[in-house]
Amino acid sequence: MTVRFYPSSDWLASSAEGKMISMVAWKTDSTRSDRASSIRQRALLVGVAVVLVVSAGVYMLVPNDPVRELARDLSSDDAETRYDAAKDLEELGPNAIGALDELSAALTDRELKVRYRAAKTLAEFGPPAAPAVPSLATALQDPERDVRYYAAKALYKIDNDADDALEPIMEILIKGESDPDVRRYLVKTLGEIGEDDPDAQRLVRQLAGDKDKRVREEVAKVLAEFKEQELEIK
Repeated sequence: MTVRFYPSSDWLASSAEGKMISMVAWKTDSTRSDRASSIRQRALLVGVAVVLVVSAGVYMLVPNDPVRELARDLSSDDAETRYDAAKDLEELGPNAIGALDELSAALTDRELKVRYRAAKTLAEFGPPAAPAVPSLATALQDPERDVRYYAAKALYKIDNDADDALEPIMEILIKGESDPDVRRYLVKTLGEIGEDDPDAQRLVRQLAGDKDKRVREEVAKVLAEFKEQELEIK
């Protein structure tokens, strides 16, 4: 009968099998680029066991989760540690989804650069970032343009699951968002979550006279989608 057991990483490191695995262990270089590369490699292996098939059975080593380590660093008292963690998570892109809650909380970090990196990373997740919608909606009021831009982009990529942000988005547009790129993404988002809301449709029509050409073009696309949906319903 095949016996399966899951020894600790310390046990494996001291065994012959552990020595074989340690040959491919990650080493952290003094340079930031090598550190980020190492983190990306480790993240890709999270949840994937390193398996050695031997006569006695199957031995498995599950590496430490670097995403969780970086997520914990986002709560550090040191601003540079939080920034480094946010930067590394951004470089992991969608692989950083395990830090969703911490990234969501980081949108209110007192350091601008941490908020920026958190918003930019959340914009990589798409629909899986839906639990962060309330925090992203609040981030639309951030004084920094880049934070608002990536918060708006993240909401758009979340698609229909961002419907809880409908009212906040409309309020921002009514009050007047100063940046055209942010307005453009907010209009795109209304096209996804506001198709059944008369007030949202009315607001989009009002934006047809926006001073920015790209915003006007996006408004035209969204209005065309609204009209097409109306025809389908009829």
